[in-house]
Amino acid sequence: MLTGSRVTAALERLAERRVSGILEIEGNPAGTIYLNQGQITFARASWIPDLGARLPGALRPSAAAPDLIADPDRPDRDIGSVLVQRKYLSRAELQAILRSVIMDAALVLMAPADQDAFVSDVRFAAPGAHWAGAFSSLCVDSVLAEASKMAERVGRYNLARTTPIQLCDLARPAAVLTRAQWAVACAIDGTRSVQDLAWQCGLALYNVIERVGALVQAGVCVPGSGAEATGPLARLFGPDVPGPATLPMLSPPVLSPTGLGPAEVLAPMPVRAATPVRSHVPAPSPAPVLSPTAVLPPPSSVTRLPHRAPAGRPAPRPVMSAPVWINGPEMTETAPPADFAAAEPDLLRRVLDGLRRLS
Repeated sequence: MLTGSRVTAALERLAERRVSGILEIEGNPAGTIYLNQGQITFARASWIPDLGARLPGALRPSAAAPDLIADPDRPDRDIGSVLVQRKYLSRAELQAILRSVIMDAALVLMAPADQDAFVSDVRFAAPGAHWAGAFSSLCVDSVLAEASKMAERVGRYNLARTTPIQLCDLARPAAVLTRAQWAVACAIDGTRSVQDLAWQCGLALYNVIERVGALVQAGVCVPGSGAEATGPLARLFGPDVPGPATLPMLSPPVLSPTGLGPAEVLAPMPVRAATPVRSHVPAPSPAPVLSPTAVLPPPSSVTRLPHRAPAGRPAPRPVMSAPVWINGPEMTETAPPADFAAAEPDLLRRVLDGLRRLS
């Protein structure tokens, strides 16, 4: 049983007197509990998804009557009867949703697990009724007893409602999930917390805590954006490191000469080795320096010796792969430069061998 809470103590006193009205709680979380003859008919809290988030996923069809379920938490707007009459929900399904909302609110209002939770004021206003009273009426003692067991159950997972949840690599060959756990796993994007997942999936906060806790135990996800994954990819390549890396501070901040602020401390440049590192790959020979008027042959041409043309045809002009120098508007018959033999040693050797055979 929950004991020592201001909300719990006030609720027990109201239940003993069998009063009807509204118990308002100010703080973090804030909330409202509706009572009818000492029975809880409806409750809401700022940390949990409201009826507007819980109803759409349960309607048949799911996209029907969007205007009908707008602002369903209003106590004077009886949408429950309309939903049941139009067969968007059965009476049992609506009662189950309302009970889940009441238990979710009771858990966060009477047994909040966050360190920043506080209650600044608890006051009772009478009279006040909610349309949900026609479908739900829960005993205060049973609600407190169930909320106490629920707090122990979700507390074993040690999950904060605002901590982001991220998927991770499986540390085992496979993981078996239920359909409900799979639905929550599909909504995890690395930035949503347990509370965000509850609103996104339209589920009770305690349900999402239990499902995410089971996913963590199965190795599917981890809490906290800074948690390191332990799956096979992390073991092979290491954890992801947000970059770029920052250089360490080399020395304490030094005041600038002007005295207006600290001067920048730069990392030293790498020192070049005393002897150059020799590479085993030979360096390419330098390209020949051509005259500004040099004309290169077409790329498809190949080096070949002059040969005798068939009878009746003029001998074609030899095409050389070496540069051809132009002196004026027409080509001259002068000898090539002195470095031609060095540039084409194979061609010169073949010419000399041909002359020896002729002699």
